Amino acid sequence: MTRTRFLCLLAATSLAAAANFSGTAWAQQARDPLLDDPLPDFDPGVPPELPPVAPPDPSLLEPLAPLASFDTAPRDDFTFAMVAEEGLRYQVAIAGLQPTGLEQQFRRLSALVRGQNRPATAAQIGSRARTDTQLMERLLFSEGWYGAEVDASIDAPDTGAASPTVAVRLTAVPSSRYHWRAITLDLIPDTRPALAEGFGLRVGDPMRAAAVEEAEGTLKLRLNRAGYPFAEIGVRDVVLDSDQPTGTYMLTGDIGPIGRIGDIVMSGFQPFDDAHAAVIARFRPGDIYNADLMDDFRRALIATQLFAGVTAVPVDSGRRDADGAAITEIRVQGNRGPMRRLSGQIGYSSGEGFRLEGAWQHRNLWAPEGKFTGRMVAGTIEQRAAAEMVKSNFRQRDRTLTLVADIANLRRPAYRAETLTLSAKIARHSTPIWQKPWTYSYGVELQASREEDRSLIEPRAAARTTFLIASLPLGVGRDTSDNLLDPQKGWRAALTLWPELSRQDAQLDSYLRAIADASYYRTVRDGLVIAGRLRAGTIRGATLDNIAPTRRLYAGGGGSVRGFDFQGIGPLGANDRPTGGRSLAEASLEGRWRFGDFGLVGFVDAGAVNESSVPSLNGTRVGLGVGARYFTGFGPMRLDIARAVNPGPRDPKLSLYISIGQAF
Repeated sequence: MTRTRFLCLLAATSLAAAANFSGTAWAQQARDPLLDDPLPDFDPGVPPELPPVAPPDPSLLEPLAPLASFDTAPRDDFTFAMVAEEGLRYQVAIAGLQPTGLEQQFRRLSALVRGQNRPATAAQIGSRARTDTQLMERLLFSEGWYGAEVDASIDAPDTGAASPTVAVRLTAVPSSRYHWRAITLDLIPDTRPALAEGFGLRVGDPMRAAAVEEAEGTLKLRLNRAGYPFAEIGVRDVVLDSDQPTGTYMLTGDIGPIGRIGDIVMSGFQPFDDAHAAVIARFRPGDIYNADLMDDFRRALIATQLFAGVTAVPVDSGRRDADGAAITEIRVQGNRGPMRRLSGQIGYSSGEGFRLEGAWQHRNLWAPEGKFTGRMVAGTIEQRAAAEMVKSNFRQRDRTLTLVADIANLRRPAYRAETLTLSAKIARHSTPIWQKPWTYSYGVELQASREEDRSLIEPRAAARTTFLIASLPLGVGRDTSDNLLDPQKGWRAALTLWPELSRQDAQLDSYLRAIADASYYRTVRDGLVIAGRLRAGTIRGATLDNIAPTRRLYAGGGGSVRGFDFQGIGPLGANDRPTGGRSLAEASLEGRWRFGDFGLVGFVDAGAVNESSVPSLNGTRVGLGVGARYFTGFGPMRLDIARAVNPGPRDPKLSLYISIGQAF
């Protein structure tokens, strides 16, 4: 039946050719002599005589027969031509594209190639062939083969074969490739030739359409970055030479005046005023306009989470400074985002047991950008009620003021504690939008707690000890890495100090807690990064017994030495409970291999906790593991599996860790 379909296609083609021939023959017949007779005179005052109209056929006025009277039985005086279910199969041959380097791209886009393994009708094959010849021609033209000729042929199948196959052949004759003979940027003034440097088109390059569009887009961005916010790319003029395969390019337009930043003007939804918007911006009035800083400003406005959508565009105020620069206003147009947020989570893990958490948040309760969060936690090892106020961009970009009131009941491997904490902190931190070389934090913390040291054979007086603690946390950090969440090179270092006063019963102690962190990243080859981390901690000025269990140093777990129980490294007391220590030493080494959006990691962690205040390697524990990474637009998703090499009595056989970002 495939043969029948193909013969029908040939018959239809023959009929079309016959009709075309008939029309041509008619045009060649002798001219009708009546066409040369003069037209009769026309008198506008006398209506023309119309020929009589025959009365309509009476049968047309008769009512239609009811539907029920129709005979729906199929007739047997004709037959249907059956079409084979398998249809026509075809093979595609492509010739002439290999020297151009476009054959693989053509095959990816080709309609014939996509449908080659599926049966098709003769009409579908012909349509695909026409589509592919146009595609082949467009690809050749887009890469500079303007004299290319493209042809398609379809060979009749072998009708005697069991499965007739149509042979489709696409042939390209690229001819000579055109190159640029001259490049002219008419919009760049003679006084600013540096603006034309690095333009993506050069004399002698092939005339590629993609390169033209990329060069023009890059030029517009470079002009905006160079201080020309109102630069306009005009019409391009491309002329092909008739005597040789070359052409000329000229780009018109107007770069406009140079722009200097003026006022920021808020419109639409305004969660804060123009003055606070100026705090968020990394530019100041009088600065030369820069498109990169404008994009940073827009992203920082979105990061406040107060807008559902926001734009920041330059507008010529019409005013000029003494040098003729345009005073450029920054118009911010925003839509209101959700001000309140209710969230919750429920879960269970072998390490933490049952946990239920809920939070209510108002993102602008204390304007501007004063975000209040109330949080409740009900779980097996933790119960907590906390209120937090975070004042973002507090008088400076990315500086925060954080006020916290927290009541907690904690059940950790090393201790049990009931705590009441009040704290205030000012910090300047890095963000994915703006990673800073230096960060800092300082604040004050007051804590009252009733704590039980679970490592003691007999708890003190069979009751918990009350501690009153005042602390002044201070921190400074240095970051030279190239990415906040997935660094490939560079190093980081941070030092945090906690000078503290602690009172238990009538005894008053003062001591200093300090932790230093350092990490290093290096790309050893494409896709492979070696990362290392060191951490050291100490508490000086008090004995271990006079330090509250919640303030001692611990190691083990996901953010420390993977493969070990949380707080599980260090000296053990009663029931193999950790006592904590006054010194800490940790090290980690990772090999990170990335391929596309996925990655694999191998790592080794080591750590030791000791009662002495001087960090040492005594009692070092080691954990080994592997991990997988999935790289998203905001950072890698991390999944690590680790096992302790020299486990303690409470350490698990395997540990699983899931989080966002690299381990360090």
